[in-house]
Amino acid sequence: MEQHGKKTSLPWPMIIKFAVVLGLLGLVSLAMEHWGERYMSRVTDFVADQGSLAPVVFIAVNALMTMLLVPQVLFTVAAGALFGWKLGAAYASAGMTIGAVMAFLLARYGVRERLRTRFAHHPVYRRMLSLSRVHPLHLISLSRIIPVLPFPVTSYLLGITEVRSLPYALLTWASMLPETVFLASGGHLLSSGVRGRVPVGAVIALAVAGVAVAIVVHRIKKKFLEGEGNGGTDAEGAGKPPRA
Repeated sequence: MEQHGKKTSLPWPMIIKFAVVLGLLGLVSLAMEHWGERYMSRVTDFVADQGSLAPVVFIAVNALMTMLLVPQVLFTVAAGALFGWKLGAAYASAGMTIGAVMAFLLARYGVRERLRTRFAHHPVYRRMLSLSRVHPLHLISLSRIIPVLPFPVTSYLLGITEVRSLPYALLTWASMLPETVFLASGGHLLSSGVRGRVPVGAVIALAVAGVAVAIVVHRIKKKFLEGEGNGGTDAEGAGKPPRA
């Protein structure tokens, strides 16, 4: 909560980050279309010609890149540019969820001890471990909404907490869906923009939605980190195997 009498500041770093990412992708797309022999249009046409194979390949690559700790922003924006905002959001969401579940299972049953040793004293992990014992569902949702750590890293860390596999998979998909739709919509607008068909109203609506999302995420993030300093003993018992 904000202290009484203090003004709520906008999360400018997060807003600027989204704007810069979409802006740079827009410039690259524009350059590829107008000075690269209509490369963007050719890529889109090529993907469309692959029929049902294209979504399968995209989802598989997206899932693999999630496990390899590659940031998902680029893939989600690309999905919107290649498949449109609806199908793009669906395919990006499927790929991220599959990759996140695979990372979770690898952490839990493969490299658990190595990760525990590496992150034993990390304040965010200690906070996550503490919350997983009393509010596991709350932890899964919050950790997907707030960018305290990168999405792929969080997937591995959740695998060495007390959260269970099925709620993890379902809440990961549900919690990431709004951001996925937002970024896929941005990718769709970028793709339309390089062809000169982007509606101004849609751009304004997306910008307003982006600022609103950034403000909400910023406030939730501050709340989540309030108790970080009190997690000194939360990691005790971390050697206990978590439940599946």
